[in-house]
Formats: sequence, C-alpha cells, structure tokens
Amino acid sequence: MSDSLIITKLLNSAIQSIKTVVPLGFTLGQPKMLKGNIVEGHLGVLVGMTGNCKGQTVLKGSSSTFSQLAQSMFGMPVENEILISFTGELGNMIAGNLTTFAAEQGIEMDITPPTVWEGNTTLHNFKAPVELTMNFDGIGEMSLIISIA
Repeated sequence: MSDSLIITKLLNSAIQSIKTVVPLGFTLGQPKMLKGNIVEGHLGVLVGMTGNCKGQTVLKGSSSTFSQLAQSMFGMPVENEILISFTGELGNMIAGNLTTFAAEQGIEMDITPPTVWEGNTTLHNFKAPVELTMNFDGIGEMSLIISIA
C-alpha cells in the first residue's frame, strides 16, 4: 500500500473517529502537506502509532478551544491540570478510535500513551506530515496532523 493511500485512509479514519468522540458539528479544511518542523504556541497532544503502521498523530489548538470542547462534552468548564488531562484523554480517545476504523480498512496498528505539551514546541522526525483543520461549531479551530514513518 502506498504512503499516500495509507495517509488517505488514516485521515478518513480520523474524521470518523472525531465524529464518534466529539458531540459537535464541524467543518473540515483541505488537507495540506506541512514543511519543516511543527512549532505552535498553543496546546497539543501527540499519540504515536506502532505496529504495521508507524507514525504520529497530533491534535493541536488553543487552550480556549480545548476548554470549550471539554465544556460541551462534560457540561462544565475545565482549566489548569484538568485541561491538560482532558487534552491527553481526548487525543487518546480519538487515536484509539482511529485505530479501530483504520483496521476496518486494512491498516493494523496500535497507539502509545498520549504526550501533552503547552506553549512553543518543535517536533522533529515527521515524515511528510499532513494537516487537516477542523472548525467546531461555536467553539473554534483545531488541527489534526498525521505523519507516517
């Protein structure tokens, strides 16, 4: 299976996963290839992919967007350590569901525990990462980045 076909299947699986996990409507931007390292001054979570399909899944956005997503899902605002915990768990739920949907398309993989970051960071060793932006109704924008090794 070619890298571009794998990325397409992973992106489709990720979209299905987000629809399953997040109880809000959203619009998608066009997928785009990223060049260089990813540096952001926001909040993000990285979940590694292992097994037959190796790589990384990154979900990033503003703290406000993550907080409002948490509020829409749990009915109460979250901040500080609870927001960090929620961000990691959201990444874990999306990546976990992604593996289920990907398996239905013939891509077998497992995931690593989530790694959450705040502020500026640089992620290295991404091979041809593809970014998909999502705008959640009334909440804000997040990006999903998938890179395969």
